[in-house]
Amino acid sequence: MSDYCPISQADEQIAKKLKTSHTNLEDPTLKLPNHVLRSIFSYLKSDDLFNIRLVSKIWHRNTPSYFSLDFDEFVTPDVGLHESHTKFLDSIRSSLETSEGKLKMADKRVVRVQFKYDENLYDVLRLIEGNDFYEVYLSFGFFDYSIPFIFQSKCLTVLHLHQCGIEESLFIGDARFDSVSEIQLDRVTLTGQTLSKFISKCAGVRELRLVNCELLRSIVLCKVDRLKKFYVQLLGSYPCITDVLVVAPSLEVFHFVHYNSSKVAVKMDIRACRMLREFHLRCSILPVGLGHEDFCSDFPHLENLLLGLCVTGKRVKISSPSLRNLTLKFTQLYNYKYSRKSVLSVPNLCSYQYVGRSFKSSFGPSDAPKFLKISISLAPRTKKINRAWFLQLRRQLTKISSRVVLAFIIHDQASFSELGKRGHKLWSMPIGRTSTQVLPRIQHLKLDIRLTDPEESLGCLLKYIINNLLWMSRPNALTLSMPASFTAFALGVCNELFISTREGSCCANTQNKCWRHFLEDFMIKEVVIDEKEEAKMFRFVFTWQLFS
Repeated sequence: MSDYCPISQADEQIAKKLKTSHTNLEDPTLKLPNHVLRSIFSYLKSDDLFNIRLVSKIWHRNTPSYFSLDFDEFVTPDVGLHESHTKFLDSIRSSLETSEGKLKMADKRVVRVQFKYDENLYDVLRLIEGNDFYEVYLSFGFFDYSIPFIFQSKCLTVLHLHQCGIEESLFIGDARFDSVSEIQLDRVTLTGQTLSKFISKCAGVRELRLVNCELLRSIVLCKVDRLKKFYVQLLGSYPCITDVLVVAPSLEVFHFVHYNSSKVAVKMDIRACRMLREFHLRCSILPVGLGHEDFCSDFPHLENLLLGLCVTGKRVKISSPSLRNLTLKFTQLYNYKYSRKSVLSVPNLCSYQYVGRSFKSSFGPSDAPKFLKISISLAPRTKKINRAWFLQLRRQLTKISSRVVLAFIIHDQASFSELGKRGHKLWSMPIGRTSTQVLPRIQHLKLDIRLTDPEESLGCLLKYIINNLLWMSRPNALTLSMPASFTAFALGVCNELFISTREGSCCANTQNKCWRHFLEDFMIKEVVIDEKEEAKMFRFVFTWQLFS
């Protein structure tokens, strides 16, 4: 016989809240009229529309229709230069005529063309322009092919150009391209003056991407009032960019990646972009024009900041009450001789990520909340991994009040063969710990092993790293990720390391007990990842004594 329990008033209130919260989890777009949904989806590109229509029946019903055509000159039979050009042009003309009805019915028309030669280039582009495509993706086989004109269709919203040239003479007349909202120039040969004239005629551009553009020495964009996202990437042996001036009052996202052999500091002026919310700066030297003591003062709405190497001779202080996410990658913004105080003052930070060879507490936030998510990834050089290195790391981590996810990256290095059996002596003495010593608040340890050939010295290194990490912390879990060829060797090393926890004599003759003394139990779980990847991932879950 079951007992009857009357429902109290508090229980009714809880049930009511649960019902309300469940209702709030429903799709809010269900309350929108169909024409509003359709208007929202009309701003998306064709690649996004394909996924959007799979969300629900309502979304599928209100997703704009699109029709895409793809032409590739490389698959045209090569039966002679002139004849293959003629066949390619005829195939495009035939496809356009056959698809005329579908093109007219589609809400969005998309075309992708891969050119092998520049023969009939003008005729092909005229055929495309005559069908009012919304999205145009053009790719060329060689750099020296310059496009003869830019489409003036009022329907054109997306224009991607890959590996071609753009001449300044295309923008002499009064022609404008105000309907274009997204432009991507990938390996396009153009000068800074040509770029300025081009963008000045695109009043509606909202997203601009420049990837490895040859001859681009300067970027001057004035009065681009609608620009929301701006991405610049220049890697390798391309000529360096020396000047950047952007006057975009609505700009929210700016990524600037600039690495080359010349290592010349860029003169950058983006002070007019006061609505900036996401700023990624990855370059060899910190650009001239960005303040050292007030790095974020010009961007009162900045929420996400990523800084790369950015070598500078002066200390850079980052102070911002609006910053929520901060990532530092191998950065050299801090001058150790100048001061030992923290360079970060971000009281409302929610996520902090650091990637480097070693870690200094000066790189950590000084006045961050305790619930801050901190992730530290270290890729130290093998010769630097010794007892002094771990002791220094522990001293720095104990100064952080928040819980930390600590990751190590171990990759193939030439020093492995040089160490040989010497690694046994180098990696034999753990860092130890006194009974009153404070432990860093490391919640999760991650070890990314990028080794393929099992060697005895690597086994010693692996045990030494895990042993010292457990000496300096009591994490909830340790995650190992490694190539499949290294899995059996790594798990054998770990089992050999942890098996001593079953031996009661491991701490019998020492006053300061090691981590094995406080470890009650552990279990191993294999983490399921993408089957296409060859890497394997295992997680050790630890159970520690409550009073230790």
